[in-house]
Amino acid sequence: MAKKLSERAVEAGLKALGKLMEDPRRAEQVASAMASVGRAKERLTTTQAAALHAASLVTREDIKDAGKRLSKLRRRGVELNEKLDRLVHKLKVN
Repeated sequence: MAKKLSERAVEAGLKALGKLMEDPRRAEQVASAMASVGRAKERLTTTQAAALHAASLVTREDIKDAGKRLSKLRRRGVELNEKLDRLVHKLKVN
């Protein structure tokens, strides 16, 4: 059965990476470059968030946080509604 193009691409990429990483000096350079990319991404994210906040706009993280708070509030509302229903039921029984 023929392999999918994506599977062949992954295999070729892994093979090339393996060849690249055979030389310890090159492996160190690749690791250093990847670390630099990670640091740059963090700086970009931080700068972007600061710029959005300065413009009174929300970030993706702000939206996630708001969603979490809303979910907690919703659960608490359901709990309170259930307690209220039980209380009303008790009052009707007595």
